[in-house]
Amino acid sequence: MEKVKNLCVIQARLGSTRLPGKVLMKVGDVPLLEYELKRVQLAKKIDKIVVATSVEKRDDEIEKLCGRLGVDCFRGSEDDVLDRYYQCSLKYSQFDNILRVTGDCPLIDPAVIDQVISLFEKGGYDYASNVLKETFPDGLDVEIFKRSVLHEAAREAELPSDREGVDEYILRGRKYKKGNLSAAADWSRFRLTLDEKEDFAVIKFLIENSEITDGYSRYISLLNKHPEIVALNSRFKRNEGSLKALEKDKIFLKNKKKI
Repeated sequence: MEKVKNLCVIQARLGSTRLPGKVLMKVGDVPLLEYELKRVQLAKKIDKIVVATSVEKRDDEIEKLCGRLGVDCFRGSEDDVLDRYYQCSLKYSQFDNILRVTGDCPLIDPAVIDQVISLFEKGGYDYASNVLKETFPDGLDVEIFKRSVLHEAAREAELPSDREGVDEYILRGRKYKKGNLSAAADWSRFRLTLDEKEDFAVIKFLIENSEITDGYSRYISLLNKHPEIVALNSRFKRNEGSLKALEKDKIFLKNKKKI
């Protein structure tokens, strides 16, 4: 029996509205996307990693970084991220499952990646993640879905939030069997993602005071000892980008009714 293969697709672009160029911001001499790639490469259950960026000229820099690091780079739609994933999966057709990681999670934990994949495999799920119930710090998000499920979503999804968010259509679908990995405790109040300049200050502090091989428990320990660092970005809401996409849905549905 052939081994089931897992393709990890890391979405990354330089056109962020809140923090342009964020994935190539540097701590020391290392771009954060490079730091994230090195952490993802520590996961044991991933068979291949691809960075999926846009066809926009500004994202040439991401392709150059991937070339320097020897990592495949796929280029597709900037705004229709679901199609970007779909087209990427067509190019890498030998992979059964697609793992989704975002480029604004430089502190992603390779052990958590492996745990989500193990849950997915053992449970026979169509989709598994650690975000269905948010107990992990924001910035450790991992999702995996069957290739066939991704393709169905790409064919059927219409709403802007579905196309931008990749997973929204799947999350709403009752026919899909979904699994969730929960943390040992609720650490969802900690923010390790990169969307604001204050987030960068937190991430810089954590990188400078940890090893690249450290798990997220090291970050929690550091933040518990330094509440002044936690306070830097604690006012920002989780999934703020998703909330903006939902506003686009309202406009889309309103216009659709007029047709």
